[in-house]
Parts: sequence; structure tokens; C-alpha cells
Amino acid sequence: MRFAIEKKELLSSVQHLVSVAPAKNASPILTNYLICASEENGMVRITTSDLEITVVVEFAAAVSESGTIAVSARHFNEIINFMPEAMINFWRHDELLMIRCNKIDFNLLIADHTLFPVVPEVNLEQALSIDAALLSRMISKTSFAVSTDINRAVLTGVCWKIMKDMHLMAATDGRKVAEIKIKNANLLAAKQDQEAEDSESSIPTNDEDATIERIIPVKTLSFIQKILENSSKEVKVLIEPSKVIFAYDKYLVISQVIEHKYPEYQKAFVNNLGNQFVIDKEMLRNAIRRVALVAPDDNMRIRFELDSELFEVNTTNRDTGDAKENLEDYNYQGNHTGVSFNYRYMLSILDAIDSEKVIIKLGTSKDPLMLYNQVDRENEELTFLLMPLRS
Repeated sequence: MRFAIEKKELLSSVQHLVSVAPAKNASPILTNYLICASEENGMVRITTSDLEITVVVEFAAAVSESGTIAVSARHFNEIINFMPEAMINFWRHDELLMIRCNKIDFNLLIADHTLFPVVPEVNLEQALSIDAALLSRMISKTSFAVSTDINRAVLTGVCWKIMKDMHLMAATDGRKVAEIKIKNANLLAAKQDQEAEDSESSIPTNDEDATIERIIPVKTLSFIQKILENSSKEVKVLIEPSKVIFAYDKYLVISQVIEHKYPEYQKAFVNNLGNQFVIDKEMLRNAIRRVALVAPDDNMRIRFELDSELFEVNTTNRDTGDAKENLEDYNYQGNHTGVSFNYRYMLSILDAIDSEKVIIKLGTSKDPLMLYNQVDRENEELTFLLMPLRS
């Protein structure tokens, strides 16, 4: 194997791959990249996997000799990062990958590439298409709400539900919920010819009741979001029973899905809360951050006390003291009420709000808080829920 490529071109392809390759794994081969160079078509293909997510990136290079090797992902990326902006040459010599740039030389031990998991062939003829910017936005508005508790695996992913004329993404950790709904959007495959209809396609056609629902690991979506920065406008998505495949620009991402029934989080949404206020998002966020400086470390509790005359943000901490701030510029409808909550969860939701002002609906101290943009984008609906802390 022998090829050469400019550093900036190589780095743009591999800089995010190392986040997929596990630093340690029960199968040591997975800590490596599988690198294949083809003299025939002048392309280099690099594959990384942790078995749950597999990423393949393919790019052009000056290939003078075909070949396949496996080499440490972490060391490969670190070496490329520290090379000067110049042409980098790679070639195999015995059991070493030789890397040379100007007068800099590295010799990396290679692993047995035959141990690397086989990447299945992918046929994208039945794939859906979605705007790359929209997909990135949907991920950013929901992925922050997933759970980090590995014992609740179903909550560590984002639920993507696709219906005839709309689709949505949602995430919850049991304390907060984030949902983005895209209306008047049709991602389902159109009716195919009879041969395609008779085949075992995993993509529902445009039937009235056709629905797809998959829970995608947040690691997959985080990687997808990292690469959605190129000039390509469209992402191809192939949804199969046990995996979801994304094709974007030079990347192919094959992800396992979380095979559980996603909880019916929408049952927690409360539409008839009796109180509502509208307030500048930045003003509220800054007040919460100030008061939270002395909030308890165990539950990060702060409290809203408000009515049409008074809006107080406060906290009490037996170890450090207390704090409060009164806010004035807000519009309130309802009765006097108070509610306590985890301030970090509130701040994460406010970060996902787009509009300058946020609408917050609340009831008693036991009711959830519902948060919305003051004005949603066209054909879009954002809904956030925050559960209260017990007083």
C-alpha cells in the first residue's frame, strides 16, 4: 500500500473519526482504523467501528499501490494533527505503516486487518432524503435531553418518528423532555413499481397509516452533527429494522438502533396549565445563573415565585447561604404560584429556545413546566417539558 495526500485534505476526512473508535475495547482490533487504498480508482477508504456505530469515509488520493492495513486510530489522528501543512506520504513496509512529511518520519505498528468486522454492502435506492441543515437542527434541539444512565438504555437515544405528512424527534431522561415536530413534510418513500412493492423493503410507502419509529443512539447523532458542515445539502437515510444508515458527502454511517419501545412521553405534556408568562430569554438565563451560584450541589434547586406583581428567582443552601433576584420586565397571566426545579435542566432548555422571548406555562408546585418559542419557525413546533423538584 502506498498513497500521498495533502494534510488538510486528509484531516478534513479523519478529524472526527477518532470519536467513534473506542480507546479500549474487549476486541482490540476496534481501536484501529481499517485503511484501504485502491490504485484502480485513486481512492482511500478508512473505516472505524465500535460495533454500535460504523463510519466509512472515502476520499481521493494519489494512490500508487493498492493495499489494506489496520493501524491505531488515536496515534494516526495525533500524528496527522501535528504534521506541517504539506504532502504526507504513507506506505507499508513489512509490519509497519511508514508516514513521512518533509523531514518527519513515523513508523506505526500495524494490526491484523482480517480481524476487523466486515462492513455490509449498502444499497441506497430505497433511502429517504432530508435536508442536512434541518437534520442538524433536529439533533441539536433534542439530543441534550437524553439520559446518561446506561441502565435506562432506551432513554440514551433519540426517538425519530416519521409519519405520512410530518416527522419528529424527541428525547427524555425522565426529568426533561425535548421534542421538535416538522409539519407538512413527507419523508416516506413514494409508491414503487410492483417489483419493488413485492420486495422486502424496510421503508414504508406513502400509505395513510405508514409510520417509522426508531431510537437512534445519541453517539450516532452527535457524530452526524459534526460532519454536517460541508457543501452537501442532502442526507440519505436508509431505515432498516435493526439499523439506520446515513450517507452524506463522503461519509457512510451505519448505526444500530436501540430496540425498545420508546416511552409515551407526550402523556406528560399538560395543555391546560393555568399560569403563563413571557420573558426575555437572556434576562431569565442570566438571573438563573447568578442565583445558582449558591444553589445546593446535590439537587441544583432554584425556585420561581411569581404573580402579576412579583417574579422572584431564589435558592437556599444550608451550607452556603441563599440568593434571590427580582425580575420586572415580564408578562404574566394567572394566579400566584411557585415551583422548584433543577437549574441546569432549565438552562439546557433555554439554550435550545430560538426566540428572544420564551413562553413558560406552569401550574402548581407539582405540575411540570412547559416551555415554547414565542414564535416557532414555519412548519415547525418546539416543545420542552421540565419536571419540578418536590418542595
